[in-house]
Amino acid sequence: MIVTGVSSGIGLAISIEALRQGWYVEGIGRNAPTELIEHSHGSFTTCDLSDRVALKELSLSTSQSYDLTVLVNNAGTLGPVKPAQKANWEEIDHCITLNTSSAMLLSAKFLNEVDGEKQLYFTGSGAAQFAITGWSAYCASKAAVHMYAEVLAQEHPHLRIHAFRPGKVNTPMQAEIRATTAADFPSVAHFKEEFESGNLVLPETVATTLLDVINTNQEIPVIFSISNYTR
Repeated sequence: MIVTGVSSGIGLAISIEALRQGWYVEGIGRNAPTELIEHSHGSFTTCDLSDRVALKELSLSTSQSYDLTVLVNNAGTLGPVKPAQKANWEEIDHCITLNTSSAMLLSAKFLNEVDGEKQLYFTGSGAAQFAITGWSAYCASKAAVHMYAEVLAQEHPHLRIHAFRPGKVNTPMQAEIRATTAADFPSVAHFKEEFESGNLVLPETVATTLLDVINTNQEIPVIFSISNYTR
């Protein structure tokens, strides 16, 4: 299994659960997690996925042959949280590059370079389908990811290709959201309340559900919500 954005949050939880189930996990990101690099079935490649040159040079040819190889495009960023007209080029470009362009290019590499049976997943978002004031770049980037998954699924009907909506998950990104101001993000109070009320989804829940989906033969929509398949 190849997982991007493994240093924390959902990506780290997916890696840990996959290792627990006996998968070989190859992580990609900027910071190597101890849980992965110290495991006999884990490996890590350092790559800033917002760096076009580094991404172009990255190879997804796995070091071993597996019956099934899975790519989870999880790396992402919240991007600028502010009214759309105040976001600058660098902020927008970084968000779109990391959330969307890198996932598209990695997926193309995966389809071209990896042999055998394959499955392909994207960490999507409810923000792809619901406009959120202050999140213009993030909403746009995730909407593009959802549509890209839909297109790939049409082009490769023999492969399992999905984008999953994890819900509000207790990750560093959620902490970043709570640190914003009401002037830039009018709904920040709601996110603080969800955290204080203990309503956030655990990354481990997302991970176990995704692994269940990977391991099942059940028919699942291209875009699906983790909450619909949680044990």
